[in-house]
Amino acid sequence: MKRIIIFLCCIHIILNAETTISVDSLFSIGNRYFGIEKYDYALDAFLAILDEVEHPDLYYNIGNTYYRLGEVGQAIRAYEKGIQLSPLHKDLKYNLDFVNTRVKDRIEVPKGILFIEIYRTIKRNIKLTDLLLWGGLMILLVAFATLFKEFGILDVLFAFRMQVFLLIVSALIHVIALDKYWEISDKNEGVIISPIVNVRSAPIDRDEKIIFRIHEGLKVDIVQSQPGWFEIILLDGKKGWILHESLLRI
Repeated sequence: MKRIIIFLCCIHIILNAETTISVDSLFSIGNRYFGIEKYDYALDAFLAILDEVEHPDLYYNIGNTYYRLGEVGQAIRAYEKGIQLSPLHKDLKYNLDFVNTRVKDRIEVPKGILFIEIYRTIKRNIKLTDLLLWGGLMILLVAFATLFKEFGILDVLFAFRMQVFLLIVSALIHVIALDKYWEISDKNEGVIISPIVNVRSAPIDRDEKIIFRIHEGLKVDIVQSQPGWFEIILLDGKKGWILHESLLRI
């Protein structure tokens, strides 16, 4: 009963205040409850904010709260959602790495060639909008170099070399941006939220169709879906069908 009254008070704040005030109030309420280990109440407040805004710090708090409640899968999903908004958020990345150590079926991605690893790191840690912004800035600098050359502000040879350099950098940035766009467009991932999940060879709920089991917190690629079912594939190539309620999309 007490929890219902508190939640109704939070709703009252939302309905009778400006959006910024209501969000700030709920965030403060959530932090206070988290501080006194009332994690259920804290989670109610943080999730209510998601109806208004998304923010990496909000997902950070949601992930921490789910972890304290023992829901590893939900915590990992929250951290992943936060990193999508802010790829360089150190606290989100640290907590995600820490919580991933609790996942029983965690599969380590083998390291590739150094150049490819550097490229993947750059692509993973920079948002698409930032790449497009930097690419556009390079083109703008090329235009300024051309203008300064025409007015004699820059030496002709120096301006030419600068233009070539900036065009090459711009082209590389736009290639990375295009690759990231294709990756985002094709990406369809989810996190297992049930403690133990039977993976079946077909979308049929029968014991003889079970081919292996996975556990809470594992991140998987979603191949396709049918009513009540997802077909998933793991990093090691294992593939099968799981019940719809066992997974949440990222």
